[in-house]
Amino acid sequence: MIFLSKSDTEMLFDWPAAIACIQDAYAARNRPESQPGRLVAHDRSAWIRCMPSIPAESRFMGTKQISRTRAGRLAYVITLFDKETGALEFVMDAVSITAMRTAATSAAALRRLTPESSIKLAVLGSGLEATHHVEAIAHTCRIESLAVYSPTPANRQRFAKKFSDRLGIEARALHSAQEAVAGATHIVAAARSRDEAPILFGSWLEPGAVVISVGSTTLAQRELDTSVIEAADLIVSDVPEELCGDTGDMAAAAKAGVATQDKLYSLHQLMQGDVSPDLLARGRTRLFKSVGAALQDVAFAELLAHAAARQGVGTRLGVALHIKQSAGLNT
Repeated sequence: MIFLSKSDTEMLFDWPAAIACIQDAYAARNRPESQPGRLVAHDRSAWIRCMPSIPAESRFMGTKQISRTRAGRLAYVITLFDKETGALEFVMDAVSITAMRTAATSAAALRRLTPESSIKLAVLGSGLEATHHVEAIAHTCRIESLAVYSPTPANRQRFAKKFSDRLGIEARALHSAQEAVAGATHIVAAARSRDEAPILFGSWLEPGAVVISVGSTTLAQRELDTSVIEAADLIVSDVPEELCGDTGDMAAAAKAGVATQDKLYSLHQLMQGDVSPDLLARGRTRLFKSVGAALQDVAFAELLAHAAARQGVGTRLGVALHIKQSAGLNT
């Protein structure tokens, strides 16, 4: 059994490989029962979440678990089991994996959602998710200009300077979300408001804008105003069944009477070519709303596992689980 630490996973990481990994995972014909969604156990303010996945055409099956203490301390771990032998082969600290796979998934979706090779990007947020999203998107298309807004002036200014220097582009730190979005062809919303009020509105969007939203993943969280959901000609989600019932943005839209069933597609459908080209054409307002899925975690973890084996990275633990033979065969 090999343990990969946070620093190990960050050292092994590669954006092009990660984006391609997510594309391949969603292009494969995964059986619904191999991706059953998340299970959460609560005890007052403490909780633990388990997300299992058996990706098609992979060596491993696995789970991601997230635990939160009553004091607000979070831990993330991914386990990978060999499908054939049943051995627990890898245990990984998944805190960095989670942020990196989220951005890789958004970039993979954007590559299919937009025909543009050059974009004007606006980012709402200046934290880790926002940073990773700009890095990932820069590997899928040319960022012509960058505008950023976050509530803390020093943070947004630091963010703008970082990417101005790194990408050699004009990057501006703006005083409001509306100013940042003005004129943008593509928008990344990666920062919920402090009071859970929407931070992006449909009237701000340019015709044909592409929006990536990753900051609202539970009923208690808000990021997009209902007008953004209404304005979208196409909505793609990694987990549509959880999106509609478990996120504050979509719940608010449903309560307001905004119909989404005829324009909502899964990321599997997008990657497998099942979305009408007309919905992907210039002039269509397109929204990718991510809530995160175990398929992303386990597929990405397998990518890191293979890289670790090639490079001799990780700590080998001198323990193994006892493997028991089941009484019958699976069907």
